[in-house]
Amino acid sequence: MHLPTLWRVRDHIFKMFQIVLVTLINLWRRMGNAWRRMRFRRPVWVRIDIEGPLPEFAPALSWWQRRFLGARQPLSLQALRRRCQRLRDVPQVRGVLFVFGDLSVGWATIQSLREIISDLRAAGTSVAAYLPGADSRTYMAASAADKVFMPPSADLRLLGVRVEALFLADSLRMAGLAAEVVAVSPYKSGGDQFARASISPEAQEQFEQLAAQRFTILLNTIADARGIPDEDLRRLIDSAPHSAPAAQQAGLIDAVLYEDELEQYLAGDAEKIAIRSWKALVRRLPLPMVRRDKKHVGVVSITGAITQGPDRRSPLPVPLIGGELSGSDRVIQALRQAERDERMAALVLHVDSPGGDAFASDLIWREVERLARKRPVVVSMGDVAASGGYYVAAPAHAIVAQPATITGSIGVYALRPNVAGLLERASVGVAVIAHGTNSGIFSPIAPLSENERAALERSVAENYDRFRSCVRSGRELSPAQLEPIAGGRVWTGEQAVSIGLVDALGGLPAAVARARELAALPADPDAPLMLYSGLGLRDQLPPPPYNPRSC
Repeated sequence: MHLPTLWRVRDHIFKMFQIVLVTLINLWRRMGNAWRRMRFRRPVWVRIDIEGPLPEFAPALSWWQRRFLGARQPLSLQALRRRCQRLRDVPQVRGVLFVFGDLSVGWATIQSLREIISDLRAAGTSVAAYLPGADSRTYMAASAADKVFMPPSADLRLLGVRVEALFLADSLRMAGLAAEVVAVSPYKSGGDQFARASISPEAQEQFEQLAAQRFTILLNTIADARGIPDEDLRRLIDSAPHSAPAAQQAGLIDAVLYEDELEQYLAGDAEKIAIRSWKALVRRLPLPMVRRDKKHVGVVSITGAITQGPDRRSPLPVPLIGGELSGSDRVIQALRQAERDERMAALVLHVDSPGGDAFASDLIWREVERLARKRPVVVSMGDVAASGGYYVAAPAHAIVAQPATITGSIGVYALRPNVAGLLERASVGVAVIAHGTNSGIFSPIAPLSENERAALERSVAENYDRFRSCVRSGRELSPAQLEPIAGGRVWTGEQAVSIGLVDALGGLPAAVARARELAALPADPDAPLMLYSGLGLRDQLPPPPYNPRSC
């Protein structure tokens, strides 16, 4: 028997084994679900706590973070969607109570959270929100519920929108430090924090634009949800914060209740209804059936600043040091892993990144561009997908963003520290022996010379030319169309649609639906996703040979 024939026989046997295994698992789950329904008869409201960073996908935690730091995996938007899917078809579940804690999230995440709550209501499930305290963004999310409650002593801090920026040039100078910045445009203001003592006119223009856009989104969203005229709502914002009784009188919340009064209020005149946490109830909920779809949509996530090498995370929330970094090595391996999966019909690239290393961004761009030649690729933007975050998104067949997503920032800058003043102040002797006019271009011990600055400006300009070329090619924009919207300018997702940088508005479900459409798969909002992490591979996956005929 020939080797190809043996492979076909092996594949056939493996598929038959999968079918039998899935059938047995689903039979077992149906039996278990019947038993769960018999035991689960009392009507309940399900409590779900909403707090923390609320990422689109929960990051994996290492064993030492869990063991020694007590770290817990945060609730993600995707996990919350799955919870709501399991709850919406259970007749004993009368409603879902979302208890909002401190949310450290961006405006686009708030809009995605509102979509989850709205979809749950559209499925016929009652939704209530309990706010021990809330700022503008938290209240904006909670206003999607049928009812909003607060305890009597709580304050509703519906204060509007505020953007703050710190400039450290004078402070650094006092310590004998300086930062030298080369940027393609004054709008590319990422280095201004270290190189300027005050805000530039261009940055002022952008901050004012973003603040106005966010305030409009806040105003329109709450006005529509609570049925409050715009002018009345503006007055309420300008006179905030409000006590809970005052907020109820103004129509911002529905009742003032302590937590122990919620069960009686939610039950009304009906039979007594218990409030149970998700953790306590999950063992009583029917288990979903295992699916064996021939084709699926895959997901690769880029979260945090883009850097070379592997992913890095700091467990400490230290400014400028802590936070999540997406390493190009991991992202590239995830994309190649997805490319090799024959069952993946389309890919959703989730990007929640302010950019970062230009070289690392270009390497990721190349993998996305290669994959987009073979399968549909759709980008789903999070709170921010700007600079390098937009660079990697440019080759996709479609880009989806929330109205409040920050995107664009098509531009490049270089930031170089200068510690010459500190060394002089500390009486540190410096000796330099160099061969090469620009050998000190990356050395922080002396200011840039004229030749070094010219070389750095040339490098920045070349990277910027490549950035613009990638965007023009991916988005099919002419130079005349791109120039007015590039140069480091940032845009909200709503603005980006009108200028051609984004194709549609929505969250991850909208991007998945678009990917299924491009792959000619039937519409199925409950279809499982395959998340490719690029982690745990025994060997590094090399790229397939380049085929110019596929271009």
